Amino acid sequence: MRRRPSTDRDAPLDGSILGHRNVQAALDAAVRTDRLPHALLFTGPEGVGKRTLATALARRLVAGDDAGETERFDRGAHERFLLYSDLEKPLPVRRGDLLGPDLDEAGLLAAYRTLEEEEWIRGISDASGEEAIDLLVRNPERYTGRKGIPFAEVLERELGVLERSRRSSPAAVAVARRLFSVGTSHAPYRRSLGIERINGKGDGALFRNVSAFLKTAGGGGWRVAILDDAQKMTDAAENAFLKTLEEPPPDTLLILVTSEPLSLLPTTLSRCARVVFDALPPEDLAGFLTRTQGVPENEAPLVAALAEGSLGRALELLGLDFSGRRELVVKILEAIGRGDLADALARTGACLANAAAEATERPRDRERHEARLLLELLALGLRDVILARAAPTVPPISGIDADLAAELTTRHPAETWEELFARTELARSDLAANVEPRLAIEALFADAFPAGEPVS
Repeated sequence: MRRRPSTDRDAPLDGSILGHRNVQAALDAAVRTDRLPHALLFTGPEGVGKRTLATALARRLVAGDDAGETERFDRGAHERFLLYSDLEKPLPVRRGDLLGPDLDEAGLLAAYRTLEEEEWIRGISDASGEEAIDLLVRNPERYTGRKGIPFAEVLERELGVLERSRRSSPAAVAVARRLFSVGTSHAPYRRSLGIERINGKGDGALFRNVSAFLKTAGGGGWRVAILDDAQKMTDAAENAFLKTLEEPPPDTLLILVTSEPLSLLPTTLSRCARVVFDALPPEDLAGFLTRTQGVPENEAPLVAALAEGSLGRALELLGLDFSGRRELVVKILEAIGRGDLADALARTGACLANAAAEATERPRDRERHEARLLLELLALGLRDVILARAAPTVPPISGIDADLAAELTTRHPAETWEELFARTELARSDLAANVEPRLAIEALFADAFPAGEPVS
């Protein structure tokens, strides 16, 4: 039997990765015993660390404990690693991963500010320290050419403009290159992953693609390709990729990362070993946010609960004004308690109208975002009211006072509060299905409180 390429088999995966110890242990065992399948499907909720762990596994296999190989891998310049990712998706970047002998955190933040001023990125966190994570939104115009497709030469031209800017610095250019690289190891796509990225035909001749990667990469080591958001492959791309899944070259690992496995073809699923990721435990996520992102201890449980176990979602929520929204939800719950549904509707309507009015662009999207957040907070508030009766020792997390929650339980039967909670979840589903936000919320209250219900 052919021996697998050597790697540092006894070294565990990155211990700094949050959660998923069972998944890490299983992958560690597979590497140590040479039992890695040729294709893995990393599936689970959005934003829980699937791509992070996939990249850590690739780093271990491709670079091992060799310092030079590791440096090339981290720089995105390793010929035996290929990562496909959607350039319009926010990019979580741990600051420590960009720091080095010539760049401390102050220098990195200065480079970030320059890139923000030059409209390359936005989303810099207020947190500090190597473990801080910046959820960066990259400006796709910096490396997209005709048809909106990313091209390396477009990026190089834009980097040249950045380099000549009076506000720029060598550090800013170097950081931009790391964040936007379409070099050896990175193959960004925009919105959908087309067949040219798989077989190299047509526009794909200008890109690094899977077909060329598997034919030319080698050198006696592992080759690893990661397709992030694999559900974004077009039908033609997925059918072309199936040929690679059927007969991959030796010493090759293909990792498909997705939160929507049912969007993939059954034949694709059948050719991959599935690795299931769970949502992160709320207490672990809350502790991480306090420890690394500077979220106050009294606010972290709320952010973790709203994020529903997704670190990515939690990072998106940072910086929002929760105090004002908490007060609004308490007022709505009080209105429901006294049966004043007109007041509850008026408050929610005003909230959505203000969000749309304050938006500098795409006000309807801003209104929908605010409605989603409001419904999530309302669901947590209703959960606290229900638990005030069923489990009074469980502390509230929505911001409602425990005594008020207990008092509200006396205003309506338990079934009414439970029905309202269920209707709130339904309204969230309606919102995700593009129902108008105000209609979804009006239906929530109208259905949960039919006319004529007695209010004590």
